[in-house]
Amino acid sequence: MSTSSPDPLVTELLFRVERLEAAQQIAEVHNDYVRALADRDWDRVADHYTDDAYCDIRNHGVHRGRTEIRKMFADDLEHVVRTRDGYILSSPVITVDGDTATGEWIWHRLQSDFHTALGTIRVWGPWSEGKYRCEYRRVGSRWKISKLWFRVHAPDSDDELLAAKQDSRVVGALRPLAS
Repeated sequence: MSTSSPDPLVTELLFRVERLEAAQQIAEVHNDYVRALADRDWDRVADHYTDDAYCDIRNHGVHRGRTEIRKMFADDLEHVVRTRDGYILSSPVITVDGDTATGEWIWHRLQSDFHTALGTIRVWGPWSEGKYRCEYRRVGSRWKISKLWFRVHAPDSDDELLAAKQDSRVVGALRPLAS
């Protein structure tokens, strides 16, 4: 029986396999997170976060901790997002470093229902594109989101929409449909 150190190549390959498996698990976590969002399953959404997580989604403010994050989704988003839109995650870039990782994702929303003064109309085709920037942490044997930042950047970015909303010339030009 050999008492020498393991072969460096074997050690390197085991390390690479572990990183690849972790990246795959993180991809599965993030995909299920977005599926839970689409399903409006706020308990499942919150379960993807660490207890001390940080969450900054668009104009909903910063929320800290799983309980506060769940409340934000249930209280704010439950009443804002009520359409039957479709969501696609793509182009993940995941970097694993031991029990922590970072990830960036492109998100597409394929909008279908629009609320107007005349009621809801269904139009297929409009879309928006956003970006997730996340940090993940292994908690026990599970990967969870420890930090999440999300913004829409196309065709109209969240920053452009916020600036337009604050510009009195734009706000004054917008008028509700006559009833």
